[in-house]
Amino acid sequence: MKVDLLFPTPLWTFDDCGIDLNNLAQFCQQVKDEDERGRTASNDGGWQSWDFVPQVMEQKHMPLHDVYEYLTTIAYSACDDWGYQKYRLKMTNLWININQKGNFNHLHTHPGCQLSGVFYVKVPPCCSGELKFVRDMKDQCLKEAWGCSENFDHHEREYNNIERYVTPEENKALLFPAWLMHSVDRSASDDDRISLSFNFNVYSEHYVKNGIYPSQEPTRQTLPLSLM
Repeated sequence: MKVDLLFPTPLWTFDDCGIDLNNLAQFCQQVKDEDERGRTASNDGGWQSWDFVPQVMEQKHMPLHDVYEYLTTIAYSACDDWGYQKYRLKMTNLWININQKGNFNHLHTHPGCQLSGVFYVKVPPCCSGELKFVRDMKDQCLKEAWGCSENFDHHEREYNNIERYVTPEENKALLFPAWLMHSVDRSASDDDRISLSFNFNVYSEHYVKNGIYPSQEPTRQTLPLSLM
């Protein structure tokens, strides 16, 4: 018997990214100190910053500049592998996540973009919450409609997986399709875990050249003035 895997979902992993984590972690903490409330999105507890946009991160004196340049480079690598041709990428937004003991992130996707990712800045030695990717529920529910979950193998064969876990590691980046459902498990660590989440849009060069896509976007400022 031959088994073919139809329509697999890519997850691109980049280890040992070479980013200066000490300065980056200090900057993330400084942003939190400037705005202790932050915002609430998928996070349950923890702290999440407001968005940083490319117009801010492109400035070479910014602490986010190097990681922004690196993430853009690997995003092009992922999209080349994904099959895009004659295109350009634009990071739409990036934000900081700081999770403490008991914090987690609910199941969610990233609407309005094609590529999403996470970069790990600071990871405690143990138990700070794994990243969990989840199969679309309709696929599994249709398969199991006649019985119950005990009737099926969910783990031995990859094509039966309902969920896939990734353990966070410092200086690691993960990129994945923005519509892939994911969450972050509850942290059991006494230390902070710091990560950067981000999104990219893909633009066809054909549409840019023919004026269908705008060639430039208006700039806007999201960084606290005291951090400039």
